[in-house]
Amino acid sequence: MNGLTSSTPSASAIRLTVSGFLLLLVQSGLLLMSSSLSSENGLLIWILTPLAAAAFLAALIGIPEPPEAHWRQLHGR
Repeated sequence: MNGLTSSTPSASAIRLTVSGFLLLLVQSGLLLMSSSLSSENGLLIWILTPLAAAAFLAALIGIPEPPEAHWRQLHGR
């Protein structure tokens, strides 16, 4: 299994990453519905939930890589 840092990550590594982000989002939703949540914890959850959602969307969509010619022009090769 190639990891996420590999140039060609395996499908199972990507599935594990996406499922981890989904678990974080579900956990955040359940905590926000709790009645015994203090204001400090609620603020932390409200800050981390959009970050987890953005990371989940980035994992689903993928971050585009620049073309190979772009790097050659930057380094003058």
